[in-house]
Amino acid sequence: MCDYCGCRRSGPTAELAAEHEHLQDLGNLLHTALHDGVDASDVFDEFVRLLQMHAAKEEVGLFVHARSSTPLSDQIDALCREHNDLHRWLADGLTGPRVPDALRLLVTHIDDEEYDLFPHIFHALDPEQWDDIELAHRAVEAAWDAPTEHQETS
Repeated sequence: MCDYCGCRRSGPTAELAAEHEHLQDLGNLLHTALHDGVDASDVFDEFVRLLQMHAAKEEVGLFVHARSSTPLSDQIDALCREHNDLHRWLADGLTGPRVPDALRLLVTHIDDEEYDLFPHIFHALDPEQWDDIELAHRAVEAAWDAPTEHQETS
């Protein structure tokens, strides 16, 4: 991953980059488990949960402001389509037929964000936009950490 512009060292892009690393680590574990025929259900659950939360952060925070401040709408639309593909391909669980495709797509998707998107927006957004993105991240995390009705009654 790139570290040229500084986007991996501070603020919301640093947080997203750290999540990218964690997703890649989990993806590598899943790839190995699938190859070796080992049950990795717990890893898969953590991977899907993190991916869903991460994509939500990008889509309600970073992407909203990047669309309004940069000419990158087409690229952001493509990244959102990839988020949808990833969610759909992982919906059948660890043994789903598209899990290997999802793991491969995630690698290129992260590269596109880290090398193409983040450096372009890092200096394009103003401090208020970065504050809004930070608030969006905290709101998404709060929603993901909130107990569901099922958890509350059990």
